[in-house]
Amino acid sequence: MITSLLRIFSVVLASALLFGLVGSFAGCREKGDDDDSGDDDDSADAEADRSVPVRVATVEKGAVERTIPSSGAVESEARADVVVETQGIVEQLLVEEGATVSTGAVLAVLHNPEMRGELDKAEASYRRSKEGFDAVQALFKQGFVSRNEYEETALSFDTTRLTVQQVRDRFASLRISSPIDGTVSLRDLRFGEVAAPGRLAFQVVDLSRLKLDLNLPEKDLSLVKVGQLARIHSEVLEDVEATGRVLRISPVVSPQSGTVKVTIAIDREATLLRPGMFVHVDVVVDTREAALLLPKSAVLYEQGEPLAFVVEDGQAVRRKLDLGYSSRDQVEAKSGLKEGDVLVVVGQGLLRDGGKVRVVEDPVEPSVTAGSAATQDAAETSL
Repeated sequence: MITSLLRIFSVVLASALLFGLVGSFAGCREKGDDDDSGDDDDSADAEADRSVPVRVATVEKGAVERTIPSSGAVESEARADVVVETQGIVEQLLVEEGATVSTGAVLAVLHNPEMRGELDKAEASYRRSKEGFDAVQALFKQGFVSRNEYEETALSFDTTRLTVQQVRDRFASLRISSPIDGTVSLRDLRFGEVAAPGRLAFQVVDLSRLKLDLNLPEKDLSLVKVGQLARIHSEVLEDVEATGRVLRISPVVSPQSGTVKVTIAIDREATLLRPGMFVHVDVVVDTREAALLLPKSAVLYEQGEPLAFVVEDGQAVRRKLDLGYSSRDQVEAKSGLKEGDVLVVVGQGLLRDGGKVRVVEDPVEPSVTAGSAATQDAAETSL
């Protein structure tokens, strides 16, 4: 009996131990599965961390222009320096700087009492001379005066007439007037001061007729033609772009500078430009209507050769470029790209050929932007 009980106890104990081992093995297996899942997640996170965040742009077709860049100061095609012709005291100032005036408009009045007396004297002398001439002329027609006496009287009268006209003109010049239609850009007189002959009194400019005189390299002379478009922009007026046309081309080349003077007539719609303003000019000498265009920020240089990174299946693929015409923000790709290619424009300084990239819409880390800019600047400097 005792022997039977021992056998039953042994069987039960063995069964318990077997179930315990099985349960432990199953728990370890389940834990192992959980650990493998965690490893996969960590691997994915590490893969994402290795990809470089970038911003991209698409290659598109559009018009691009070949331009000759230059710069210069805006001038007025019609400008008049109004000077004092007859000495006098400034009695009236009728306009200020910025006033719009027409031809003949009086700008200031001078006072000269001596000129008033001289005019009165000349007028009296003229009247006496005219009366004498009229009398002699009547007697000459009747035959009572010789031709010689008549001609001497006529000469004296002409001399007196010319003298009084000169005095009248000098007296009239005490009223300083504008010789052109325009805007007063300078008033250099003060009330009550004595203005001497030759003194600059006013300056009048026609703001509707503005121009630019450019000095272009002689190598570009064959490309420039009268009537070509010119694009004008100022650093002060950042959002304003004016246009103009080539008006004149000098027929000679300066031997000192090797440049040609080219005059640009600015369109009348450019009302914000002012004489004296420094501007940048691009003279358009050719246009391509269906060129492949990419942002200049996408271009890197390696040993002077241009290249760009194209995003394909999450990877950065390096492409060598053959560049053509360029504008301020874009450049033409003559080969190496096709329409629709996605280019890296920010972050390419940290890329390698075949490296993984992650396109982001939000601003990338400053270090990425700085690295890209520094790489491009250094490459362009070496070029």
